[in-house]
Amino acid sequence: MQCAVAIQVLPMDAASDDEVVRIVDEVIDYLRAQPVSLFVGPFESTVEGDYDLCMDILKACQEIAVKAGAGKVMTYAKIDVRAEEPMLTTERKVGKYAGLNARFDADHA
Repeated sequence: MQCAVAIQVLPMDAASDDEVVRIVDEVIDYLRAQPVSLFVGPFESTVEGDYDLCMDILKACQEIAVKAGAGKVMTYAKIDVRAEEPMLTTERKVGKYAGLNARFDADHA
């Protein structure tokens, strides 16, 4: 069974925005190493792949945030499960906006 999971990890007791970014970056580094499709957005990251693997990844994200120094972590997840039909992929949803996002990146470099 395939799924897409949008994951937002919020370290609630971080002392500063820089600390929030550091902890979230550690979670994203973990996500980058996983054998799933990954899309990193400004508020959440989305993984796509096998359901059981994605659920394991979701659990690990919280554990990584705690190991990175967060004493209190709020995690929000949106899960799209597809038993048989093909996934409505992140690429299909937002790929058409890649040029727009590239312009944003260039404007803020």
